[in-house]
Amino acid sequence: MTDALHPPVFVFSDLDDTLFSSARKRVPGPDSQPAALLRNGEVVSYSNGPQRALLAWLMRDAQLVPVTARSVEAYRRVLLSFSGPAILSFGGVLLDAAGQEDAHWAAHMLQVLAPAAPLLEEACALLQSAIEARGLNAWARVAQEGGLAQYVVAKHREHDVDALAQLGKDVLEPWLAAHAGFRSHQNANNLALLPPGLDKSAALAFLLSRLRATHGEIVTVGFGDSFSDAEFMALCDYSMTPGGTQLGNRMAGRKERAHAR
Repeated sequence: MTDALHPPVFVFSDLDDTLFSSARKRVPGPDSQPAALLRNGEVVSYSNGPQRALLAWLMRDAQLVPVTARSVEAYRRVLLSFSGPAILSFGGVLLDAAGQEDAHWAAHMLQVLAPAAPLLEEACALLQSAIEARGLNAWARVAQEGGLAQYVVAKHREHDVDALAQLGKDVLEPWLAAHAGFRSHQNANNLALLPPGLDKSAALAFLLSRLRATHGEIVTVGFGDSFSDAEFMALCDYSMTPGGTQLGNRMAGRKERAHAR
């Protein structure tokens, strides 16, 4: 337990477009530093001076916990260093402070996700067939962790987000109408189909119960840029979002082309 007058502060933060940005979305400037790598070792994302200043402030005065759609493998390619737990794969994976998968959460997610695997494969096949029929330079696959299907992701190799949105509207929306509990989400060039129970907020609720059992009262801050971050941010005492992002634009009343269902 900690001093009730000074409860510990935990910041639960998305990574991409929140703590750093891809070179495609934000052209690197003189103050840019590498923040994440591709599989081939090429730098794909950078942080700028203000992002690093914010990160240094957060890590000095709070425990920062990543909450990201990145897979375990993609998380390992982030060049920032975190000392605590991490929520990955849209909440499908919870790592402890040593970087090992939490066994209790893994067992829970096995029960949640195993029944959805055939349906994820079905939806992925529909997306891939539509991609080929339309001649799109795109792909769709079922993302997996440890051999367990997590969700479907589709991307356009030329970053045609409008074509990707139309694909979601024509293929996923009718499929979703017949499959309760599944939901789709698009943010820029990422179109995802998530099964019931796979949710950043569910993983965060589990982690919060652990942290409160250990520390007693805590102060929590949610930090994210995407519609898919809104639910986990709502579990926190306070929320932050960067300007010019999907959530930031919504707060400012600007129209978003990418959508969530």
